[in-house]
Amino acid sequence: MPNNNIDSQVDETLEKCILATPRKSFFLFASAGSGKTYSLVLLLKKIRDKIGQDLMLRGKNVAVITYTNAATDEIINRLDYSPVFHISTIHSFVWDVIKYYQNDIKQLYCQYLRDDIRIIGEKLDSARNKTTKTYRTNFEKMNYLKDRLERAETIEKFVYNPNGSNPEYNALSHADVIKISAQMIMNSLMLQRIIAQRYPIFLIDESQDTKKELVDAFFSIQKNFGEAFTLGLLGDQKQRIYTDGKKDMVSIIPIEWEQPVKKMNYRSAKRIVKLANAIGKDIDFHAEQVSREDAIEGFARLFVVQQGNGINKDEVEQTVMKKMCELAKDAKWVEANTNVKILTLEHMMAARRLGFEQFFGPLSKVTKYQMTFLQGTVSELEFFTKEILPIADSIKEDGRIALEILKSNSPLLSKKNIEKSYGLYLRCREETGTVAKKVNDDHSIREVVKAVRDSQLLTIPEVIRQACELTPDEINDEMEEDLQAWVKVMDLPISMVRKYDDYVNQRTRFDTHQGVKGLEFERVMVIIDDSEAKGFMFSYDKLFGVKELTETDIKHIEAGEESSIDRTLRLFYVTCTRAKESLAIVMYTSDPNKVRNQAINKGWFAEQEIELL
Repeated sequence: MPNNNIDSQVDETLEKCILATPRKSFFLFASAGSGKTYSLVLLLKKIRDKIGQDLMLRGKNVAVITYTNAATDEIINRLDYSPVFHISTIHSFVWDVIKYYQNDIKQLYCQYLRDDIRIIGEKLDSARNKTTKTYRTNFEKMNYLKDRLERAETIEKFVYNPNGSNPEYNALSHADVIKISAQMIMNSLMLQRIIAQRYPIFLIDESQDTKKELVDAFFSIQKNFGEAFTLGLLGDQKQRIYTDGKKDMVSIIPIEWEQPVKKMNYRSAKRIVKLANAIGKDIDFHAEQVSREDAIEGFARLFVVQQGNGINKDEVEQTVMKKMCELAKDAKWVEANTNVKILTLEHMMAARRLGFEQFFGPLSKVTKYQMTFLQGTVSELEFFTKEILPIADSIKEDGRIALEILKSNSPLLSKKNIEKSYGLYLRCREETGTVAKKVNDDHSIREVVKAVRDSQLLTIPEVIRQACELTPDEINDEMEEDLQAWVKVMDLPISMVRKYDDYVNQRTRFDTHQGVKGLEFERVMVIIDDSEAKGFMFSYDKLFGVKELTETDIKHIEAGEESSIDRTLRLFYVTCTRAKESLAIVMYTSDPNKVRNQAINKGWFAEQEIELL
């Protein structure tokens, strides 16, 4: 029998930390595929079964902080909704802690605004040229902040929705909540005591990406109330992909804490684990993992593509999948479904490949949509994705879903109208057919909206109703930002809305390098193309030696500070470790030979594993 239980002592260590007397805080080092979530849930079940009832009788809970709502839901499910646990994202948790202290929130919020106003005022005063774009931008920002401060001073109660865009005048942003809560906890021993007494066991998953200010705040609670408050951190420095995480987490862990390390990769084939080790050794000395003894060998290949005008990237990527199919003898690489997960550096790269970039571009830039656009929860978009498109789909089948949607949303079928005329059902059926035909024949968004307007079938959101009456030539700077965006997309085919909806709801092959952290897939193709991504936070060209380091990069490295190379290396580690069986890296570059040489010199790929296309 294969020995795949080399990490069993880690779970025993965690249990002792939490269930022994006295308890002991810990940091669990858990690399990609090491079963971190398994260990967390196993520990939580032991807590529930052995001390859960006692905690609840004393009015206490175990706090479990997860990185996403999806992770929260998964853990809640696995624990059968046990009330002993308070499982939430960090934003939700800290808001629950501070929301009762409205005066303190207001004081800090206004103070931050005054600080920002002072800093911008100093920039304006010291500017020699008062006509530059930078000066005008700062001047406008100054007025905006002064207006915010004036309104903030009148607010009696601040509100916040951790899962929404928070457009209300008295709503805090996600960044505000983190900044304010971190300072309130750090400044108040009373708040620290409340948290320690209510949540004597406090576990943070993906701790490397938890905001550094909050990490400091929780460390402060543990330091001040260590006898009552046990802090457990689970994470992997190699997978820190956001710059506001705690970059030197390992160095601040107190010596008396337990620091268990999970060594086995239960997820990936041996070749993938070998690649992960080669990348990870430059990030963290806890990097090296071992494969399961019964793991398959697997495949990892680097395809280097000469960047140039007129290159057909769709054809290149199809060619790569065919080559992987032949290499791995795996037909699922070329099947036309979601068997291959394709990772792009940014959402627009996926939107281009899926054919809805013209729709994605304008709407993704709307400020009020920033927190909801990629979740597919913008109310104006839901008019299409939850009403119009499902109605059109239903008409092609038995129409039952269409009828349910219309009963809930159609003014024609309101109780008042139906009492007047039963014939409205017939009219509604006819109008539904007209709208559905527009959708199914892929008419423009404008034509579909006009058909809905003329039929009175549904209530059209105001901004869409206005946009439908305007042409792109009529856009002006006085218009609201969301209205301008909707006017720009009105003449695009309605199918682009469906493509957007499929993408944000994970019904396509595509995702981003950052978005798949914590996930796993049988087959992964990573698209690397700095010229298309156009970002500045990451640079694969620098990582692969195509571009020289800038003076800023060198200064950061010499000072021991984070550089774009560090960020990119960690992101590369995350993407490569998503693959379970086979991995294809496709890199578009101006210098394929430099890429090949760097990949060989770093020990990432052997020469025979690299193909120039």
